[in-house]
Amino acid sequence: MRLFVKLTLVMAVLALAGAAPLLGQDLISKALNSFPTDTIRLEFSSPSTLRKLPNYASLREHYMGPQLKKLVDTMAELGVAENDVDQLVLGWNTDGPNMNLYGFASGHFRPNALDERAAARNIPPQPIGSKTGYCLGAGLGTECVVVLSPTEGAFGTLNTLSQIMSALDSGGGGLESNTAFANVVKQEQSGAAPIWGVAVASAVASWFKGWMPGQNDVELDWGKVFQGVDVLGYKIQTGSDIRLTLKMFCKSDNDAASLRQVLEGLKLAQQIAWQNQYPNHPNPFQAMGLTQTGDQIGITLVASYSEIGGAAAGAAPQ
Repeated sequence: MRLFVKLTLVMAVLALAGAAPLLGQDLISKALNSFPTDTIRLEFSSPSTLRKLPNYASLREHYMGPQLKKLVDTMAELGVAENDVDQLVLGWNTDGPNMNLYGFASGHFRPNALDERAAARNIPPQPIGSKTGYCLGAGLGTECVVVLSPTEGAFGTLNTLSQIMSALDSGGGGLESNTAFANVVKQEQSGAAPIWGVAVASAVASWFKGWMPGQNDVELDWGKVFQGVDVLGYKIQTGSDIRLTLKMFCKSDNDAASLRQVLEGLKLAQQIAWQNQYPNHPNPFQAMGLTQTGDQIGITLVASYSEIGGAAAGAAPQ
């Protein structure tokens, strides 16, 4: 659960609340039209749904990484309330060895309160594209927030947010030009999952390692394992447990067959390891579904929050 809880918290910086479009359709459209073309992962989540989980408070405290905690604490100085966020669309690309995070949020924006808190802390407004934003420092790498409308906002580094605003102002030319990526986004968008997303390139391995129980301790060359995968699409349903459903679109049928063979071996090994380490706990690998249809691999898995959380420790972007 670490990754999704942490990313939910980041967007508290936008001070948004209230009704949001069904399934974030408006936000998804904006993301496809404006996110950088080198985006390697896009994720939708519904914090308003996740906050209803009985263990949300403990998960929040346990899984917020140091970098995000610093960002959230800084933004809190602007009078931001975490409970004001309803829906998020997040994107990542690589920035050297680091992951660069940006995105949109929907809800209800209170510009007067933000203006007052920013002024009190000598944070001047700054034009970003055709809108006005606030940046928490100087330079292209500083974090900024832009108000798009009374119910929508955007965030990211000044450099990335400037690119996003330029694409929005010009009417598109962003991630949607990556047809394979955009098509899977549109597929995963259907349904009512509170968390879903799409990953490509190095983000495929990092997502798998972060979400599948126990993988953080497995010594494998994850990049090599998933080198035959073009796109991964995933959905997470939350309730009394977590239900993962994912599809991996491989480069060929042979790549899919090879990957399935590796995953079958990993499943068996993890069943045994889990049973030895947690003999009195349900084994999430026992009923793990693994299928292949042509060049596609499908996985289904049901796990508890503690199982997912333990697996994700240290694997998610900080």
